[in-house]
Amino acid sequence: MSTHAHHKITPLVLVVLASLTAVAPLGIDMYLASLPAISTDLGTTASRAQLTLTSFMVGMGIGQIFIGPMSDKIGRIRPLYVGVVLSTLSALACYFAPTVEFLIAARFFMGASGSFGMVLARAIVTDSTRGLQTAKLMGILMMINGFAPVLAPLIGGFVLSFGTWRTIFIVLTVFMALSALSVFIFLRESLPVERRQTGSILSTYKGIGQVIKIPRYRGFMLTMVLGFGTLFAYVSGSTYVLQNVLGLSQTQFTWVFGVNSLGIVGMSSLVTYLVGRVSQRKMLVFGVLMLLLVSVAITILFSIKIMLVPTLILLFLTTCSVGLIFSNASALAIVQTRHLAGSASSLMGAVQSVVGGIASPLVALGDADAYMPMAFTMLGFAVLTALALFTTPVAPGDWTKQGAEEYARRAGEKL
Repeated sequence: MSTHAHHKITPLVLVVLASLTAVAPLGIDMYLASLPAISTDLGTTASRAQLTLTSFMVGMGIGQIFIGPMSDKIGRIRPLYVGVVLSTLSALACYFAPTVEFLIAARFFMGASGSFGMVLARAIVTDSTRGLQTAKLMGILMMINGFAPVLAPLIGGFVLSFGTWRTIFIVLTVFMALSALSVFIFLRESLPVERRQTGSILSTYKGIGQVIKIPRYRGFMLTMVLGFGTLFAYVSGSTYVLQNVLGLSQTQFTWVFGVNSLGIVGMSSLVTYLVGRVSQRKMLVFGVLMLLLVSVAITILFSIKIMLVPTLILLFLTTCSVGLIFSNASALAIVQTRHLAGSASSLMGAVQSVVGGIASPLVALGDADAYMPMAFTMLGFAVLTALALFTTPVAPGDWTKQGAEEYARRAGEKL
């Protein structure tokens, strides 16, 4: 039997952990609307300005693969301290960027260092909880984190109303500095020495290979990250489709984007309530089927005649389905690999970043008037999400409300 974790997840600690996972949505959504201004101000092309988003995603992927397995050996808190300091300095560097090349590089380091908190927040929850509590706290984490994409475009639009794209990075620097301060004050080590991986630093990276060989982890992890691919196709294409094609102003787009993000918040809240009452796998199946049907509907609508109101309704339903998928799939995946929580969390996050990096250019395919690539990309990832889930092995208790707790208890006894 494993030793109890040193870290207690209080409501305040959960908020701090959620702030760490908010780096990605804040780092992306706050400045999306300012991409044209960046290309103009730095005297570059729109495609090169878009690389500031790509480099951020690539940095996140590399950073997560680097830090997750290492944290299984040296603990969570020391690498977390390094990550929050570097991400704050990287955001400040973005503010001072004299060229687009400098901004691309700064965004890479911002993504890489910011990913430390994303990986380690999930690992800390896994270290510190058992049974259905893991699923509940994952749902709460997703719910709190869901407010980030709601608030980020609103904050970004507000800042742009009186400032420039550089002002957005000042706001991000302040947020990250406050998050770093909270980490130093409120977080403690969650992985006891006796539960850490032994051997050399390099040997700890074998954990990546070990967790990917676990069929149920692999299936649930792919369900989560491919579902993210559908969401990111919407995020990447929504600026063009909603503003350029459907005629929304920058302010209207900001409000629509924020309202749509409430779908993730609402469904994550529902998942938290239903855990222990409804099987997590049942909720996940419902979310995946909903995502698939909505993606089919979007593709049909776009191919016949793209219209504003039906498009807005379907995009909102997309975020609702993703809210059901993220909480359940991530909790079901992570519970398979408690003994290598850092490696499992990092692989999940890294593959998610790769999927996001693939989705973005796919949406941009076609000529200046093309909006079908967004629909086809969303549909493609939705189909892959369904394939990932429905090929994931079923375990005893998967379809019962107590199943997750029983499985987690048995897994915990093996550690």
